[in-house]
Amino acid sequence: MAYDIWYSIRGNRIKNGYVKGFTYDDSGKLILNEKEHEHFLFMKPLDGVTEGSEWGRFSSILLSSEEMVCYTYIMTTDIREIRTEDDRLILIEDMLCDEDISAYDKVRFLMENGAKRLVNTQDALLYELNGRYLYLAIEMMGYGSASIEKIRVSAVGDNFMGTFPAVYQERNSFLHRYLSVFSSIYNDISDQNDKLYEMLDLDKCSAELLEMYGSWFGIDLKGGFLSEDVLRKIVKEAYSLNRMKGTRRGIERILEIILGEEVVILENRMQGGEIFEITILVNRHMTEELRHQLTFMVDQFKPLRTKLRILQMEKEAVMDGNSYLDMNAAIPGEKLAILDEVPLYDGAITLT
Repeated sequence: MAYDIWYSIRGNRIKNGYVKGFTYDDSGKLILNEKEHEHFLFMKPLDGVTEGSEWGRFSSILLSSEEMVCYTYIMTTDIREIRTEDDRLILIEDMLCDEDISAYDKVRFLMENGAKRLVNTQDALLYELNGRYLYLAIEMMGYGSASIEKIRVSAVGDNFMGTFPAVYQERNSFLHRYLSVFSSIYNDISDQNDKLYEMLDLDKCSAELLEMYGSWFGIDLKGGFLSEDVLRKIVKEAYSLNRMKGTRRGIERILEIILGEEVVILENRMQGGEIFEITILVNRHMTEELRHQLTFMVDQFKPLRTKLRILQMEKEAVMDGNSYLDMNAAIPGEKLAILDEVPLYDGAITLT
């Protein structure tokens, strides 16, 4: 049984080609720049190794507005050089990637040499194309936003056709194209199964999966209020964190993961606290968002009936008439200031 060989179009291939009117990332996702008037991509060839190589399938994920049209040009040939008008031999790829040549002239060259044109197509069979080198180009026209990613081209075999007697293995026949429907489904499922390990890799899986994995351990991480790095650390330590639930160490560890530093936890000691009261001293500026993050997560790890108080420690503090000195308290010196039209008071300013 012959299996498909897939060529993936990623950032390196795009970088070595001709790109106009698109931005792209390392994964090969092309995002249309709406400020540009022309949008083209011309690739250096995919090499099928042998002359007359047979090609199988083109696939991608295309997202675009209704006013946008995406043309995909695919040309195959056994030659790599062409002769110019001044009788010079140049590589086809050099011509396609030459910034001085009009993109429309390049498209015209592809069409005149038997290129297959796909219109807003995400999946297509290439059985009628033969040739060692495959040239791929993309053109987008219209208005609105658009992106295309996971561009792939397969070559060589067909999973199901190869199991039939040779008399039935006529390439691009009705039977071949009919069986390709099932072969394509089979290949897609196999590809997903091959990547299952990535779904279980806590360093590579998506944030949505991290939230689900956290729920398996009884830790609520939904809402998108934690950064992805924090999510990964919590899920990686979910087993040990669960064993520490309801203990002082459990609270300390979840706070260390979120804040990236140690905190001070005082039990029943601040301002006549009750027996079930815990005070957490945080040595950084407390935004409202950070306070919600800490409260939400600590509530899942603190002992039952415990009351939580989070205090921000500063280098200096202002004492009122009902204060006392304790850990991390200091009496600031007098400050002199001149107020402009937009005065800003912090927690250590007193007007006298």
